[in-house]
Amino acid sequence: MGSVKNLILDDSPAGRLYIPPTNDQFGRGAWRVSGRFSVADLKEQIPDSNIKDKAEALTMMTARFFEYLANKHPDIPTCYLGLLDKDGVVTDTQALLDRGQTSNVIAMKLAHLPSTYSNGDLKKYREDLESGALQCGVADVESIFRAGFPLGSSTFKRIFKAVGMGNTYEKLATYDETVKALDEIRSMVSDSKILKPSLLENVLKASGLGTTIPNPGFVLKTPTYDSTTKFEETGDREITKEEEKRLSGLSDVGYESWTCNIFPTLSREQIEFCDEKGILNIDGKGECVAYRREPVVTDFLCTPDENRLMIVTKVNGSELAIPSNKEIQRAIFRQEGVYSAVEEAKIRGEKEGVNWKGFMGEILKDRNIDIKAVTEHSCNLMGHAVAEVANRLLGQRVFDAEPIDFWVREFIPYASKIERQD
Repeated sequence: MGSVKNLILDDSPAGRLYIPPTNDQFGRGAWRVSGRFSVADLKEQIPDSNIKDKAEALTMMTARFFEYLANKHPDIPTCYLGLLDKDGVVTDTQALLDRGQTSNVIAMKLAHLPSTYSNGDLKKYREDLESGALQCGVADVESIFRAGFPLGSSTFKRIFKAVGMGNTYEKLATYDETVKALDEIRSMVSDSKILKPSLLENVLKASGLGTTIPNPGFVLKTPTYDSTTKFEETGDREITKEEEKRLSGLSDVGYESWTCNIFPTLSREQIEFCDEKGILNIDGKGECVAYRREPVVTDFLCTPDENRLMIVTKVNGSELAIPSNKEIQRAIFRQEGVYSAVEEAKIRGEKEGVNWKGFMGEILKDRNIDIKAVTEHSCNLMGHAVAEVANRLLGQRVFDAEPIDFWVREFIPYASKIERQD
């Protein structure tokens, strides 16, 4: 379920819900959500830090969306069971809100992971999921939708790499810096100074952009989709449709149902759910359990950890999308040189054939980057943004957030100017 969620296995009411999954049956369990900082695959290097209200906000937001989804699409199976109140009783978001309460404990159906099924042997896990020997396991696939391109989108990284400016991109942090560099690329294109324009063309086409090189904040009419692996120790890896099908553990019918119906519906509903509340859900992911070769939605949906949820507001006559959670954290990390350090670590890791994360401590020290100070600053900012997003999505003032005008000024350099595709 990820680094901010911990399965409860003690003798509390939540812990007593636990039933382990079998090869062909769901288990059940309660997860306690933390407000832990989580970004850039740097869990080992980042000191313990918590974002104010994040634990309850994530839990309440995802529960609210799952309940919304169940009401609109009861035909879509999910692992969501409910929230636990302070007495350990399973309930729903509205029941808690009516009592003036929140929760950071969520009950979900449980399926196998490599750690629970094959003691971390990913090869065996994949083989048994593909063959059907394992009939209740989380697919080794993360499905991704992109409805637009905010500051920090990986699409911009691909654009810069395609024109040989990958190192330039790693030094960009703000909207203005990024637009200035993109203007340089547009000028290079118009003057035919790019040696391999086909690389750039492929990136733009795959992103649903045609020939448009967008600025941060460009929103597509129709989302695009792709997928990565989930369980590889070296991090997510983009995969082809053929590999996606194999790693999913789904039957032909199940795979078609996921890719052609369930995941596009999940994506559309998340976008619309947020749009009605002044939040731009510009990209996100979805995961499924291969349950008897059919897809069942799992993990969290529609939270700042799984999606880029951007607060729509007007500043000086411009409609801006203000980042929340990882978006601002990534910008701050890029500005302070952390992402550049990650790139160096990955190059060294690939050269020596080992996990790149082992090099990060040394590289951060050599570059005089205080990862603790960077982390604390971004966490303080996130407390404001997460509370604002949660209050909007829950439809009432649940978390004690400062008014947006009080804290938005520091976010503006990392905001995206919304522009919609014709």
